[in-house]
Amino acid sequence: MESPFHLYGPGDRGALPAVFPPGRPTPTAFNPTEPTPGTTSMVRQLLAAFATDVNDRIFDAGSPPVDRVVQAHDIELPAGVAVPVAGPPARMSPFTVHEDDRVRVPATLVEHGQMAPSYAYRFDSDHGSIVISDDTTLTPNLLEMADGCDVLLHEVVDQATIEACISALPVPEEIKEAFRNHMFGAHTTEAQLKELLRDIEIGQLVLHQVVPGELPRGGWQHVAQRLGRGTRTGVVAGRDGDVIGTR
Repeated sequence: MESPFHLYGPGDRGALPAVFPPGRPTPTAFNPTEPTPGTTSMVRQLLAAFATDVNDRIFDAGSPPVDRVVQAHDIELPAGVAVPVAGPPARMSPFTVHEDDRVRVPATLVEHGQMAPSYAYRFDSDHGSIVISDDTTLTPNLLEMADGCDVLLHEVVDQATIEACISALPVPEEIKEAFRNHMFGAHTTEAQLKELLRDIEIGQLVLHQVVPGELPRGGWQHVAQRLGRGTRTGVVAGRDGDVIGTR
């Protein structure tokens, strides 16, 4: 059998998120016996759901056991760094998740609201360095890890468009408040990316996972142009890997 596919991701944070807005009745947790499974448990349960198909292939077609083909690993934080449950993650420096003769992969905690732990990753090789922000608002941890990289792939949301969409929702105000809390506490705006470009040096900024996918006033190409103006950083706006504009 060839070398297995190794999958790395967050572990079980061990606690449910707080109810937002405060004072709202506490809902019943889904899957209460294991409400916050980590990557290892998630993969085990997903594979178990396909046991009929997997066993058919093992018994009838001689396929290898799938749990030997895919091996999951929970990322272990360095000693003294706690898994965040609420609020910003602990201030920390990047730590190595994986390293071989081709690539080194450091990670760091980033802030995605109560959806924790969340990680950004850096890939260093002989060909250069790429940092992927994952879903996050702007954090000191990410700035430290991204400083000096060749390419930073970073998410971005358009604040004005999202504010208008939330205001138009036919739902109670507390639901709108919860939506705003998540969108602007867990994601990064154009104004925050301006701070990023001011504080660190990177070769190129690639905007991905843009929300909303389309903008009425010139599109994400104009956002890329505004961000790149006055800096030495090239900025590219992309959606699902599709380049739609440059500086």
